[in-house]
Amino acid sequence: MKRELLATALLGTITLPFLCNINQTFAVESGTNRPTYQIDATYLEKKDIVKGHMSVTLPEIRNGIQNEVYFRLYPNVFQDWKYNKEAKPSKEGHIAISHVKVDGVKQSATINDTVMKVRLPKPLQKGRSAKIELDYKLYLPHGGTRLNKYKNTAFLAQWYPMLAVKDKDGWHTEPYTTTGDPFYSTMSDFDVTFHVPKGYQVISTAKDIHQTKENVHLQQYNVRDFVAVLTKDYQVLSRESGTTRVNLWYTNTTKDVSEPLLNAAVDGLRFYGNRFGHYPYQEVDVVLGETGYGIAGMEYPGLVTSLPKVPTSNGISPAVNVVVHELAHQWWYGVVGNNQAKEPWLDEGLTTFSEFLYMQKRMKQDDAPWLKRVAIKTDEIHRSAGITSAQRLYDYPDELYGIMVYLRPAAMMFALMDEIGEKKVMKILNTYYHQYQFKIATTSDFLRIANQVAGKNLTPFFEKWLYFKG
Repeated sequence: MKRELLATALLGTITLPFLCNINQTFAVESGTNRPTYQIDATYLEKKDIVKGHMSVTLPEIRNGIQNEVYFRLYPNVFQDWKYNKEAKPSKEGHIAISHVKVDGVKQSATINDTVMKVRLPKPLQKGRSAKIELDYKLYLPHGGTRLNKYKNTAFLAQWYPMLAVKDKDGWHTEPYTTTGDPFYSTMSDFDVTFHVPKGYQVISTAKDIHQTKENVHLQQYNVRDFVAVLTKDYQVLSRESGTTRVNLWYTNTTKDVSEPLLNAAVDGLRFYGNRFGHYPYQEVDVVLGETGYGIAGMEYPGLVTSLPKVPTSNGISPAVNVVVHELAHQWWYGVVGNNQAKEPWLDEGLTTFSEFLYMQKRMKQDDAPWLKRVAIKTDEIHRSAGITSAQRLYDYPDELYGIMVYLRPAAMMFALMDEIGEKKVMKILNTYYHQYQFKIATTSDFLRIANQVAGKNLTPFFEKWLYFKG
């Protein structure tokens, strides 16, 4: 999640941490119930362009007859920036689409800002697939948020036309916003080839080749999206955490914190795996360095970015809390998905709780006193603004998003431990993880599992904390 530094004015004089905004190749072949992306991309470094050819094979399983397909073109937000000044890129970017085909037949595409609609030449019945092909040119912004070119590194997030989600509520083409993460995606399979200039490495969602190579072929099944960092600037430290290889990527300016942050990443992955459930992929990458607004920290499947250092009451320290926050997102967003635009608390609140639990257990950091102040302050905010902790991200002003969506749900989970015990809460999260891994979960799903595991009706408890009822 895009990091949020909550102003001390919200909670008085206490100092708050930064709150931040897979890679086993499964022993199964690409499934008919998931989209399959094939992308061939060439990085034209001197032009700040990624030139790509993409094909998407649609899944055979669907609820009904399909007449069109929607894609998200998120890079277009950088062409005519409409959002906060801090995140405005110094150089604009966008994505241009051409040569759209469906099953080899040319089709026109209708593009409106970040949404592209492709009509299918004939209705797609249940049990039938279709293959959509297109060419694109991605013009990289400088100083953008998430998607960015900085020195000899290209950060490629939401860098290709992404299939929109179609569920029981229809197609999801929610507008972009810089508040939170306006992204919603389902599991897909990826086959990606990068052609990069000499001396570049590719860091990605997949299990990577840790060497400079001009043609890099990557495959990853069953992930929500695919992110990559193309770089000549980064070096790597690696270590095993159980069956997962953890890579800490750093530059010369962040080398001094590389060892402690690698230690935190290895330990954090083990900590969460023991409590919530096994991390199901062979590799995870942690990339350090703030190179544009909101670049670090952010979570993606199999790869997270982090600030190298954060201010604390004891001075400037390695950003352990940011690293473990983003890694917790591998469980709450990466494996267990949710509609981040509709119910952002579900991944951010559980992730923030996971982060604080790690900091309490492993770093001996006691946040209980100010989490109580969070509860008091959010009660005051609700009385004055009417905002709850379980609303769409579009309903929150920037200055209230962090405390309502990250912090109050984290305080709620600690209060739940006081009420039913830590062991029961860990069992709730473990059960939730295993029942909804590789799926989309909702608030009602989480509450149902909590009630079942606790063996009692916790609905009034959650309604008080999430909806301010009672």
